[in-house]
Amino acid sequence: MRINQEEGSKRVRERTLWAEGVLPAAHQRLNQAATAIPADCAALPFADALRELVQVQADTTGFVTRHDFAEILERHFPPDLPDPDRTTE
Repeated sequence: MRINQEEGSKRVRERTLWAEGVLPAAHQRLNQAATAIPADCAALPFADALRELVQVQADTTGFVTRHDFAEILERHFPPDLPDPDRTTE
């Protein structure tokens, strides 16, 4: 059992080091791809939200909190607010 725990711990450390090495370059590629999206493209809010989420992930210890996640999604995908000039008949 101890061997399995040590092996599991070793794998987690290796994967963490790998992710720390890969994330900056992958994030840069994501930013480059997202900046190439035309402003009128329907995918732009998705790309912008993903870019921000990845940035928050990179800036933390590897965990984006639920409230950070919700704030980002609310910012890029705000709820449809009722139009005060529209009346129902």
